[in-house]
Amino acid sequence: MSGVAIRTYADTDRAAVNAVALAAFAQYADDYDDWPSFGTGIGRMADLAAVGDLLVAEREGAVIGAIVHVGPGRPRSAIFPGDWSVIRMLVVDPAARGAGVGRALVAATLERAARAGAPAVGLHTSPIMATALRLYEGIGFRREHDLPPIRGVPYARYMLPAGAIDAALARLAT
Repeated sequence: MSGVAIRTYADTDRAAVNAVALAAFAQYADDYDDWPSFGTGIGRMADLAAVGDLLVAEREGAVIGAIVHVGPGRPRSAIFPGDWSVIRMLVVDPAARGAGVGRALVAATLERAARAGAPAVGLHTSPIMATALRLYEGIGFRREHDLPPIRGVPYARYMLPAGAIDAALARLAT
């Protein structure tokens, strides 16, 4: 992952983060009911900086990925307990995939969750997002239960206990 830096979002990143989110989700456009409406929401990823720690992956001055860590006590979906950390919207520019950008972004959120003292880290994802799901399960996230479909796409909630964060970070580093 040479030349990639993970840093905190700045307001000047807004357009780039939103564009990367749309590019990352574009492959799923045919899977979601009412993609135009759903895509509009995806294209506002930078708005999540208001409720969490939006982190960006940057290479040579260009934003190539992003993720959000929602710490304990911050606003979140009712599907997650209030004292958990939550990972939202891991996105990587399709042209930058396979270089460890997603792994670095997930590691940064897990480090924040550990510092926040969260008893667990949660996320929701779908089987259509097979690469992300393999990453999450490979570092120790376990599927807890199905969630109602989102725009026709199945989702489930996944959880990593705080005691497993160090092992997950070690797996991400290899």
